[in-house]
Amino acid sequence: MTRLTAFPAFHKVSGRTVLIVGSGAAAAAKARLLGETEAVLRVVAETPSADLLSDASRLSADIIRVPFAKEHLKNVALAFAATEIEQEDRRIAQAARDAGVPVNVVDRPDLCDFITPAIINRAPLAIAVGTEGAAPVLARHLRARIEAMLSPELGRLATLAESLRETVGNLLPVS
Repeated sequence: MTRLTAFPAFHKVSGRTVLIVGSGAAAAAKARLLGETEAVLRVVAETPSADLLSDASRLSADIIRVPFAKEHLKNVALAFAATEIEQEDRRIAQAARDAGVPVNVVDRPDLCDFITPAIINRAPLAIAVGTEGAAPVLARHLRARIEAMLSPELGRLATLAESLRETVGNLLPVS
């Protein structure tokens, strides 16, 4: 039997700070992805691109326009190294580990504490498709196929189920 090298899990980020370090397209993509959550976004970008500035502004992210320093990791739940410069991403990843903060390094699964899967968002329902970083294009392809099968209103059904949870629990016998 083939075993997974990563355990699929969902990190609670509501009201918690998530750090993104980078100035370009990779950082902007992570900001957009994290913008689908209730995380508080902190972006460290010495020279942010126009796209990153636009996305960060739309998402009410805190942009810090200085070089990354370990102090930026204070009170952070998760960190993303997205500079697209290997040596800098390695330095950020090590600083995060030293601070006890799980880190994802964009496009470098060997440097990651966790992998970001392809996500189908039907909040509060989320479906994640991951390949442990081995085949991200395949994960995105599968996400698109699954997403096309699911109604955008599926999240409302999950919210209804949540509201009925206690009632159903009281009506059904515990086995």
